Parts: sequence; C-alpha cells; structure tokens
Amino acid sequence: MQFVLSLSVAAVLGLSCVTVRPYGAPAAPAQFHQSCGPACAAPVAPSTGEILVPAATRAGQVFEKAVQAAEVIQGFLNVSKFLDEAQKERAEKIIVECVKEAHFKVEEDLFGKGKTLPSSDCKKPPTVEKKLAPTWQRHLGILKHAAAFACIQERFSEEFPDNFAIEPRYRREELTNELMLTDRWVGSKQPDLVLHFTRNATRIQCIYELKFPCGNEQGDPWRDKRVQIQMEEYRALGGECEPVIVTPQLEISRR
Repeated sequence: MQFVLSLSVAAVLGLSCVTVRPYGAPAAPAQFHQSCGPACAAPVAPSTGEILVPAATRAGQVFEKAVQAAEVIQGFLNVSKFLDEAQKERAEKIIVECVKEAHFKVEEDLFGKGKTLPSSDCKKPPTVEKKLAPTWQRHLGILKHAAAFACIQERFSEEFPDNFAIEPRYRREELTNELMLTDRWVGSKQPDLVLHFTRNATRIQCIYELKFPCGNEQGDPWRDKRVQIQMEEYRALGGECEPVIVTPQLEISRR
C-alpha cells in the first residue's frame, strides 16, 4: 500500500477508521479528521508499506517549525499543549452527549421512538438488508460508533481541532519501545478516541473507549474480563490520564 502525505493535506493523518459498510465488504479509506503532528512527514517502510511515525522525528520537527512560522506570520500562533482541566471537562461532556445521541438516534431509526431491541435478540442475525456484522449486537455497535464519531468529529473540529484523533492505531517500535502511529494491525492497538498534545497524536493525554450495551443491558462494562484486558493494553500506551469507558447509560466510567 502506498501512502503519500503532503503539506496540503497536513491536517489529515492516514489512520485506520471505522467506516460503515456491509458485512464482508472491503474496507474503505479513512474519512475522519486526525490532528496533525510528526505523521505529516511520516516515513514508510519500503518492505511493508507501513507508516512509521515516532513521537519525534527530525522531519516532524522541521514540519512543526514551518507550521509555527506560518501561524506567526498570519497572527494565529497556537500554544502547543495538552488540554487544560476545563477544556478536558468540556471535551468529555461533548463525548458523552455524542455517545447518547448516537445510541438513541440509531435505536429510534431502527425500532421506533422509545423502543429498543430485546436483549434476547442481541446474538441473532440482524434483519436488515445491509448487514454490517453477523449479530444485532455488533451491527448496532458499528452504527452507533460511526454516528458518535461523526458527532465528535464535527464538534471537536470546532473547539479542539489540533488535540484529538479518532481511532488512531499505535504500536511500539521493537528496538526503542517508542510509541508510533501505524497502519499495521499485528501487534498494534486502536483506541476509539484519543486526546493528545497539540498536533502530536503520539503524546497521549487521555484515551476513551466507547461501549454501547445491546438491548436493555445496564451492566458495568468493567466487569467483563475482555474489557479489562483491553483497557490494560490501552493503559500500556501511556498518557496523562487513566483510560476510561464511555457508555450512554453510565456516561464516563472510570475503574
């Protein structure tokens, strides 16, 4: 796979993103905005085509300086930083609102206002023309994630355009253990949403995992052993905050 990144598309990283498509159909290109950083000058491994983006590269530093110089000239110099506490609270409020909106909108569109899928049907095949997954649970999860991501994309782009990434994929470089962005699935982890340092997705501030219980389920997702393992893997990526789960019922759920 050949990846070409240029200054004209510097605001967009070529990262894997969930795209709604029929079950079994080939993946479509990433469509969600990602904040820019050293990935804008990302090297590509010649043998695999994998994007290799370390936390700081000489090319990335040169790019950052060019961006900063342009901002100074235009009078729009932005201070590079993590979100402060008030901004983070605002971001989390938006995330919760988008998750709730996605949950109720998808349910209403499919089952009618105030109705939901019986929990007993969650493992059954979805009775729709375009199946996104083999079960209702996964089908609904894909639809709700896509709706929530679109909502977050729109609202964060207005308020925190340089400090978030939707579904970035990370791995650690084998020799240096340095965190990198990648498109390689093997040995990598892909959180749903990451708040990060200005234009640098490898400097993680907080990780948010969106969970949409199926049917009338109201349980605590932290009780699921698989979820616990998943969140431990995200914790190993580092960050200024502990990874959290966001659900329409429990909102921000911390361990």
